[in-house]
Amino acid sequence: MRIGPGCDDCIAKFLAKVAADSSEDSARQAEVHRELQELHRNYFSRKSPPQLAGAIGDIFQRERGEIDPFLEVKDRSTRLGLELLPELRRIVAESADSFAAAVRLAIAGNIIDYGATPDFDLAQARTRIMEALLLPADQAAIDLLKTSMDRAERILYILDNCGEAVLDRLLMEPYREKITIGVRGRPAQNDVTRRDAILSGLDFAPVIDTGDNSPGVVQERASKVFLDALDRADLVIAKGQGNFESLEDNVSRPTFFLFRAKCPVIMNYIGAEKNSIQLRTRNL
Repeated sequence: MRIGPGCDDCIAKFLAKVAADSSEDSARQAEVHRELQELHRNYFSRKSPPQLAGAIGDIFQRERGEIDPFLEVKDRSTRLGLELLPELRRIVAESADSFAAAVRLAIAGNIIDYGATPDFDLAQARTRIMEALLLPADQAAIDLLKTSMDRAERILYILDNCGEAVLDRLLMEPYREKITIGVRGRPAQNDVTRRDAILSGLDFAPVIDTGDNSPGVVQERASKVFLDALDRADLVIAKGQGNFESLEDNVSRPTFFLFRAKCPVIMNYIGAEKNSIQLRTRNL
């Protein structure tokens, strides 16, 4: 999925924030902002939003070093997910269709997204997660996901956001012996890195990282280890809009994209309502 005119407002706000955070010197901020705007012009209509975000991250890292500006909110999101997990486990166990409930709740956690929703209120997260149990969902796609997970021998499960990743445990844990967990290689917005995966209790399966700071899977920037795992997987499960944006037209393996449609551009692209539960497939 390529950057288009509908992305302009969101990208403009992101560029302004990155420039402001890049230095305490206003003149340097202005120079960085000009560089970021030129980068945007070069990427427009040619690259995906995660490709642009990764390149922006490179500039930020050059200016500020290897810091994680989202570290505090990531940790708060993870703690919230861990607090909710026992209650959500009970909901899944008591559901007439425990697999469907686990899928719904795993996708529900995708609402915790400071990239697509910078003003997201973490205090409302529980309500926003629980609402997913009542939202429409494609039952045929859920059934196909179960069949695909049951049959697969090697599942690559690519995580998205902190907090959300804790809820992914509901879907992953019954298949733990088949799963390899994919995370970002360096800080990328509020996305999960190796550190965050461990804090989320995701040490029950092998963890590999992209080697990259893009909030998606940008294959020309990804590590060989990650790309090899992607190529070998019988089934890929990719969480979140960033993974959808970067992989939906660029993946050869049977793939499920699980996310909530939060961005107006995505909503128009797939014909979905805001915050709806999405199970999209490729090569199935």
